[in-house]
Amino acid sequence: MKVVILMTSGPRTPWRCASPFYIAALMSANEAEVEVFFNMDGTKLLKKGVAERLLPAEPNCLSPNGKKLKTVYDFMKDAKQAGVKFYSCKQAIDSMGYKPEDLIPELDGVFPASEFALRAMEADKVLTF
Repeated sequence: MKVVILMTSGPRTPWRCASPFYIAALMSANEAEVEVFFNMDGTKLLKKGVAERLLPAEPNCLSPNGKKLKTVYDFMKDAKQAGVKFYSCKQAIDSMGYKPEDLIPELDGVFPASEFALRAMEADKVLTF
């Protein structure tokens, strides 16, 4: 099964930013091919340092050792470790003035919005956050 997640939530709505990556990791761990496509405010999560500072919800997002709160970036890294691919909209990256060196290393590629449309049409499921 192929699942595409359109991630438009970002720093303005941190409480919406952990669930997509948690769900993506669960799906990937259960043998789904999962891609997250970042667009609009969600693209800001790809800039180094942004997701590391975002806490999705206190106190519900503790690390496995229970010592610190998980950041949105922690959830993103969990998804990557589970095999989820991260792609971004080229137009969104360009409009924000981001350069390749500004972006997190977990990003797998940058594509035009038309590529998202094609991938979404080929997917079995499309989720939007």
